[in-house]
Amino acid sequence: MLPAFLLFGVSQSSIEFTRILATIVSIFVMYEYGFSSPSLIEFRFAAPYNRIRFLLLSVLVLAPTFLVGYTLAGANMVGFLPTIADKGIALLDFTYSPFMVVAETLSGENESLQAAFAQAIAFNTIIMFACITSFCVAIYLNLWRFGGSGFNMWQNMPTYKSYETKTLQERLMNSAFASLLIACLIPLLGPTVAEVIFVNFAESGQLAPIISIWCIAFWSFFQGVFFMRAAALAKIAINHSDKSDLVTA
Repeated sequence: MLPAFLLFGVSQSSIEFTRILATIVSIFVMYEYGFSSPSLIEFRFAAPYNRIRFLLLSVLVLAPTFLVGYTLAGANMVGFLPTIADKGIALLDFTYSPFMVVAETLSGENESLQAAFAQAIAFNTIIMFACITSFCVAIYLNLWRFGGSGFNMWQNMPTYKSYETKTLQERLMNSAFASLLIACLIPLLGPTVAEVIFVNFAESGQLAPIISIWCIAFWSFFQGVFFMRAAALAKIAINHSDKSDLVTA
């Protein structure tokens, strides 16, 4: 809900819609964690992993909010945030860059917003890769013993419940590769998704900044989440070469 309150000129209806959506998501999360039978959320009892995802999403939402908010207010933001973002743009601004295409698409013909969106995407990309790197280093150097002996697949990975134990490790590795592939494809799909969102939600040739911020945040977030999921699944499979260690019920 924070972007709706922090952005300049957000309508009351947008704030109300955001509040309703946040309430629905909160109820689902409370239900998922409050009952013993899991449904969709993975790694329910891997608290550090979920905290990392929550903190990552928070940063990926708040950073674009501040960058775009200053632009909407007609002010120039100074400090480490735009500095890091500008350095990121230097790395991501290449021919047919999907990152720059998304910034251009979401901004319409507004050059100031395009620059702000480019900064937001660049900053989020840097933060996302830093988070992925830190996560992979932590679990593969056993700084955080992820999925140790007796790791309960039923509680942490409910969608794997029906798999036979003898094929579980192979399925974990296949899922890890699939998640890695999805993570690599998400940046390439960004321009297409941005175009669809702009066509369907833009009014008078301009997309509401709050919609653009959430698009940028989720675009970066899903890249990071699928990368980390791939690393986590691969680590669990590697740790349990002896399949009898896996608890599936």
